[in-house]
Amino acid sequence: MKNLKTIAAVLILGMAFSQSCTMKTKADLIGVNGVVYTVDSAFSIAEAFAVKDGNFLFVGTTEEVQKNYTSDNVIDFKGGAVYPGLIDAHCHLLELGVDLMSADLKGSKSLEEVVGRVKDFHAKHPGIKILTGAGWDQNLWENKSLPDNKLLNREFPDIPVCLVRIDGHAVLVNEAAIKALGLDVNDKNLDRGECKTSGGKFTGIFMENMCVRFRTDLSPVNKDSLDDALLEAQKECFRYGLTSVCDAEEEYGTLQTLLRLDSEGSLKLRVDAWPLPTEENFEKVTAPFTQGRVKVDTYKLYRDGALGSRGSLLKEDYSDMPGWKGLDFYAYDRFKGYCQWCYEHGFRVATHCIGDAAVSSALDVYSGLLKGPNNLGWRIEHAQIVADEDLDRFRQYSVIPSVQPTHCTSDMFWAMERLGDRIRTGYRYKELLDQLGWIPSGTDFPIEHVTPIYTFFAAVFRKNLDFKPEEGFQMENALTKEEALKSMTIWAARSTNEESSKGSIEPGKVADFVTTDIDFFIADEKKVPETKVTGTWINGEKVFSL
Repeated sequence: MKNLKTIAAVLILGMAFSQSCTMKTKADLIGVNGVVYTVDSAFSIAEAFAVKDGNFLFVGTTEEVQKNYTSDNVIDFKGGAVYPGLIDAHCHLLELGVDLMSADLKGSKSLEEVVGRVKDFHAKHPGIKILTGAGWDQNLWENKSLPDNKLLNREFPDIPVCLVRIDGHAVLVNEAAIKALGLDVNDKNLDRGECKTSGGKFTGIFMENMCVRFRTDLSPVNKDSLDDALLEAQKECFRYGLTSVCDAEEEYGTLQTLLRLDSEGSLKLRVDAWPLPTEENFEKVTAPFTQGRVKVDTYKLYRDGALGSRGSLLKEDYSDMPGWKGLDFYAYDRFKGYCQWCYEHGFRVATHCIGDAAVSSALDVYSGLLKGPNNLGWRIEHAQIVADEDLDRFRQYSVIPSVQPTHCTSDMFWAMERLGDRIRTGYRYKELLDQLGWIPSGTDFPIEHVTPIYTFFAAVFRKNLDFKPEEGFQMENALTKEEALKSMTIWAARSTNEESSKGSIEPGKVADFVTTDIDFFIADEKKVPETKVTGTWINGEKVFSL
């Protein structure tokens, strides 16, 4: 009997040991059989991962995951590509929502086509009281001069119309819109550089600060529809695989709406929100903070406007407009004061700089505050035209050059008209990358299309969507595929000081990832722009499915 009890005990212990050896960890989600671009430090490619409590728990082979983990939620990627959640390092969330409620003017080949699209939009929305549209670009027209509003006035004599140029730095408005704002052409307080006139009358073109005034006062979105606009923009981001964005322009009311949507659980998108230097923001947003998925530690400043509308600030005259060097968005001393305030209050600064004079003057101010190498993460947004003598200052003062590669492929066929031989100093992404050894990228949507896959394509191939020019544009400044992917994942996360928590598929990081129908990293050049996102997950939660 004693021997039988001993044998039974041994059997029970053996069974327990066997079960413990084969016991699997319960995960919330398992993904297997994929080509998983982890974008870790070795840029390794895995097959599978397990997710628990919103974070990656394990990353490795399908065999390892199936052996050690179990879940009621298993995704079979069937050999498809899986990427870290894509990050847009510079965009405009509310403006995207506004554009979704406005006439789409992108790609219009003439002013007549622009007006025709607005008429079609009005016919579909007959009850609307203000007509808005965005995306026109006179550089695509036979007559490349900035238009006037005569045709708009004829077609829309009574209802205000406000049409935003592709760069967001100029508007074309009709007489009804001008009257709605109560503007008088004889008002001596108006900035004549921002208000185009002819024969003693407004032409309908308003730039920079006046452009902002029209866009604000004649917006199709009001405080009652802010929620809808932001949530529609969020859906559009998910559709294109974006899980995090740097929202580069926040009025106080918009910021408060984002924070409320986060508290309510409606905001799933991770938003690095950048307040504008308004009196209200300076009064109420006085220290960096994070609430849920909203992070606020950067102020957005401006030095100039856009190259297409000749608002960017150049060191020498525009090649196609002698005597004109562009516009200060606001006075240098005012900009310097904003930077000083941000430095004293612990905020980072991200400054819009298109022209070489804008970049240089921003670096002048930065250098006086930052002194030398640092980890504060101050940024130059766009860094579109950078003079040779200013390149090394990005490295000297640890200034992040934040770029949008699709701007290069949108501008390249007309930018030489503005710059002449200085085009060599434009869109120099590889040289800027070499300053710090890394570079974040974004789209600047809705100025450019939302999809970061176009960002990847433009950065690597330096061609537009018609695959022109055939040899690529200034290919010495193209990024490699690995650099381009890093720029919209781990490096974009690094630009907001969040590389330890997101930007790659690694254990301990948030489970943000996307799947695509084409593996754009290895696809033939002409297949890359065709890529569609088939699924987007944030914290392991599926937020979009094709």
